[in-house]
Amino acid sequence: MRNGRGQRAVGYWLLAVCYWLMPLLAQAQDSLATKLTYDLTTEANIGSGDYTAYQLVSNRHHVVGTRSNTAYLRGALKLEHTFKNGLSLSSVVDAIGSVHADHKVYLQQCYIDLSSKSFTLEIGSREETPVLRHAELSSGAFAKGINAKPIPQIQIRTNGFRPIPKTKGWLEYNFGFGYGMFLDGGYREKQFEEAMDVNNKYATGILYHQKHLYFRSNPEKLFFAMVGIEHAVQFCGSSYTKQGGGLIEKRKPVVLKSFWNVILPLGDSNYFSNEAMEDWVYGNHLGSMTIQLGWNINKEHLLQAYVDDIFEDGSGIRKGNGWDGLWGIQYTNKAKGHQLVRGAVIEYFQSTNQSGPLHWDGGDYPEPYRHQIKDYITGNDNYYNHGFYVSYTQYGMSMGTPLISSPRYNKDGYNEFRDNRIKAWHLGVEGEINERLSYLIKGSYRDGWGTYWLPLPTKHHSFDALLMGRYQVGAWNFSAAYAFDKGNIYGDNSTFNIKIGYHGKIL
Repeated sequence: MRNGRGQRAVGYWLLAVCYWLMPLLAQAQDSLATKLTYDLTTEANIGSGDYTAYQLVSNRHHVVGTRSNTAYLRGALKLEHTFKNGLSLSSVVDAIGSVHADHKVYLQQCYIDLSSKSFTLEIGSREETPVLRHAELSSGAFAKGINAKPIPQIQIRTNGFRPIPKTKGWLEYNFGFGYGMFLDGGYREKQFEEAMDVNNKYATGILYHQKHLYFRSNPEKLFFAMVGIEHAVQFCGSSYTKQGGGLIEKRKPVVLKSFWNVILPLGDSNYFSNEAMEDWVYGNHLGSMTIQLGWNINKEHLLQAYVDDIFEDGSGIRKGNGWDGLWGIQYTNKAKGHQLVRGAVIEYFQSTNQSGPLHWDGGDYPEPYRHQIKDYITGNDNYYNHGFYVSYTQYGMSMGTPLISSPRYNKDGYNEFRDNRIKAWHLGVEGEINERLSYLIKGSYRDGWGTYWLPLPTKHHSFDALLMGRYQVGAWNFSAAYAFDKGNIYGDNSTFNIKIGYHGKIL
């Protein structure tokens, strides 16, 4: 398969880093402590319908397969080492073997971290924790979500929010910056070949860039505020399009300048070279700009309201996409001991505007046509779909919010998002019954109208809900859940879930 060797080489290189670099650094003379732990987990989903119910799959790094009646066994080994100078080193190897799932046996995580008090340098593939949104209660982030398998990358980030010097504790920041590579080129090619009657193109060898920067006033005050942005980009790689009975390849070569060009969504000076008609901006850019307000009702109760103003290309950044975005309220109970309601989230997500249905820009065409086009309409942002990179996915799963149904759910094998114009409501609640027993409840309702290019003949809808109970005793944790889908987006699915985990220590 095209680019398959290069992608496998990257994976092998990351694995070698995890296995070989860690022991070498851990032998340093200024060592202080070493800890070696492991986690064993097994999970089974049994039910009716074409898919495992949505709430059991979404925002879980694609650990659970979308197919119905799946199971897996997972084992992770974590080595942590602390040095006397305050630095710490950690490495994780995490593998999953699945039955009747989207993948059989694979490395879910493999990374190495070098951390100081303020910053962490990371190499490898890691399940990220959201900076802002609640990992279990929220419907998910638009750009840097946790719905797909993690992408191997090299990144630097702060360890949480850090105080800004000279502000006397009144202002904090949170920063992350990295580059990575999509390793699903083989999957994209196979998906295209198995459904050539509905697919027109695919892309491989895609690189990834992500970053975020948030500023927050003192969260211990009665009122506080936060603003910031997160930004993700697909760039470089090759695109293959059906034409005249064959495939036409258009390539964006990997050069050092490429990594600089994607930091900001600036123009591509080589836009027309080699007929690589991608976009007038280098790469596929998307993200969200956030405003969040917090109210410490008292020492135990926190209420926050937020809006993630989403964008995909310049028209969205200029807020040409109306009310599109994620709007939410989050309650947090910080009291000690078991609390019947530990946290709750209610959210509204909209992606119907997309800067309007039309796009007509002379910059999208070469001369002699460009100067003849006088009209200028920038719209039809077509969230998560792209003319060069096809879709913002990893192994067919949305890299952003799962509310916009992933291509993996397209039964005919279509490799783009079919239904990205939606309105959705989401609710999540969690709490503890006693010191060992806790619960999680989630539910989402959405309406979908397809895309501007291919509107649906009738509105689609789905109601998806989850009720989960968790029990922890010592190193063991158990959970049982029931989830269901009702509607014509995923169909009618009903799934019972059982999960058992054990956390052990070797050193």
